[in-house]
Amino acid sequence: MFKQIILFLIFGASFNIISQQNQFKTHKIILKGELTSEDIFEKDFGRFDAYELPMEEGDIIKMRLTASFFPLMIVTAPSNEYKMAFPQDNNPTVIYQQTIDESGLWYIYIAGDSLDRGEHNLEICYISKDAQEIPPNANFITLMEFFLAHSKTDFLFLKGIDCEKISGKWDVQLDSRGKYKSATIVSKNDVSVLTINFESEENLFEEMTSKLKKAFSKTWNIRVNDSENITELFEIEGLRKMTLQKEPLGIKLIISTK
Repeated sequence: MFKQIILFLIFGASFNIISQQNQFKTHKIILKGELTSEDIFEKDFGRFDAYELPMEEGDIIKMRLTASFFPLMIVTAPSNEYKMAFPQDNNPTVIYQQTIDESGLWYIYIAGDSLDRGEHNLEICYISKDAQEIPPNANFITLMEFFLAHSKTDFLFLKGIDCEKISGKWDVQLDSRGKYKSATIVSKNDVSVLTINFESEENLFEEMTSKLKKAFSKTWNIRVNDSENITELFEIEGLRKMTLQKEPLGIKLIISTK
């Protein structure tokens, strides 16, 4: 039986309102499937499941495939050009990454041989072209929208890794465009925390707090502690948290994924 999922609807429905306004499109999804005797078998190809995904030139897709059999992944462009990926060094996991060079409908095939049966998990991480660098004219809120979009994918693009969740610390290597001093990510126990450091300027903390309250009051609960110079935002329909804190040497904004 030919299994086919149109991921465009999944992707499109999952972007939050802020990301839609600025077109910072990111997504992470796990597709669980199974090869059975009812799946299509072709002599020179094998038994396979298939997924289709509309993408645009310049997008980045990262995929991580695990299976209970030795899998073959085939990624086919709209022009029918294709690339294949296998597990390496007896590792049952297939890792695949590509910058999309052709707009249109792409196909992802997960194949085994004639005797292969069993479950497979395909983890797909997607980063749109315009979410790969900070816009030159970005203001403070646009900067927050950019980083919040990446929090949806556990900051994997900013870490420079594939879809796997791992513990560690990373310096964000993006061009800051002069919008902030530095940024780091720390991940542990499935929680990732992005810390963005800003220079301290007169009234800047108060201005940032005012802008955050205006931009996020409808979708986040906001708590301000003036005596400690801390502003906290808690996502109403989610687990993310933002903390803006004024310190002697600067201002920190922290985004937590959980």
